Amino acid sequence: MKRLLIFLLCLTAVLPVKLEAVDLTRLNKGEIKVTAEGEVLQPGIYELEPYTSIQELLELCGISDDADLSGINLQTILKDKDVVYIPKKKEEHRISINSADLEELCLLPGIGPNTAGKIIEYRNEHGLFQNLEDLQQVKGIGEKKFTSLQDYICL
Repeated sequence: MKRLLIFLLCLTAVLPVKLEAVDLTRLNKGEIKVTAEGEVLQPGIYELEPYTSIQELLELCGISDDADLSGINLQTILKDKDVVYIPKKKEEHRISINSADLEELCLLPGIGPNTAGKIIEYRNEHGLFQNLEDLQQVKGIGEKKFTSLQDYICL
């Protein structure tokens, strides 16, 4: 171990080392693009700073009087290419696969606590679902189960 340490010290003394300051502004990923859909006043794609929350997005695009925010965590941090769908108040029977908790997901036909946990785990690892069909990427949800859920879910 001593020989290895001595060798590394000698090697660093012989080889020139160039130390430079790192420009942290270059490390910034820049802006992210997020799509706002549903009951927003100005739907579309928004370019936002990294670590922007859903609440900040809604302040930019505005929400309609019919918007139902009860199932949405406004403090959720958005990632590049996320889609935020704001449902109508009368669409209460639909459950958002992007914001529903374990109990809400278990209300869906054929979804138990195990599958609901997998949906949340997938969402945490990969970010918000971009379209409803992405739900089929969750282990245990195939085409048949997705077809039976389609009328009960939204982004």
